[in-house]
Amino acid sequence: MVQSLLYELIQRKILLDKLKNAFIVKYTRQMPAYMREVRVEYEGATLMNTEFKEQITRISNMTFMGVVYRDYENQCLHQMVEIELAKGVQISEIDEIPYLKLHQHLHMQLVGGKEIHCVIIRNTHETIHIGGSVAGAYVVSGSKVGRTGSLLILRGSPDGITSIVNGFKKWNPRCKISVVMPVEENENLIGTDLTDKQLEVFNLAWEMGFYEKDSRIKTGEVADAMGIARVTVSGHLRHIEEKMAILLARKLGIY
Repeated sequence: MVQSLLYELIQRKILLDKLKNAFIVKYTRQMPAYMREVRVEYEGATLMNTEFKEQITRISNMTFMGVVYRDYENQCLHQMVEIELAKGVQISEIDEIPYLKLHQHLHMQLVGGKEIHCVIIRNTHETIHIGGSVAGAYVVSGSKVGRTGSLLILRGSPDGITSIVNGFKKWNPRCKISVVMPVEENENLIGTDLTDKQLEVFNLAWEMGFYEKDSRIKTGEVADAMGIARVTVSGHLRHIEEKMAILLARKLGIY
């Protein structure tokens, strides 16, 4: 029950992270009318000649779902991922990978006869810092790394994506870069009838730390800062979360 609740809360936080990125896309002046999607791919043989060998010999495939939070003090990311372990490997062996630590095992499900574990990991690999300070570009859920290779899906402004791509080239130049057709911003992320006021409330709530881990910021404080009623703030944020839930449900084919 507790793990199920934790899973739902983390999923909610990841959805809100995506919404924050959508807000950046909509309101950052440097952002063009169209977003770009770029994919960075490394072959499995290339990864075997890097420190990722420690990972892909234990984890056949790891799919990125979202960032739970970034720990600036300890220079690490806490990420939600889905993993398929290599044959004979126990989930506790994740801790033997120098840059990964198992933080929380959320659940396991059978997919096509394979055990897929949903976990939160603590990641200190040097590549997590690539693009960490880039505004207007981010890694999309669905990015993955495994024995057959890795796929990094980037979306955002051309300048932001170029900065991230250059960072990966500097880490290891043996990669394939492909550009996907530009995506209209309203189709890509929001695609809804969110009002400017709703987005303004969300932006302020985010900046005040309302959605941060262990945050003590209340809706009343956001309301006071906005100069509007607490119930209005709650209504705006609830409407936004409902919209994001619908978008995810559509993507999953359940709506």
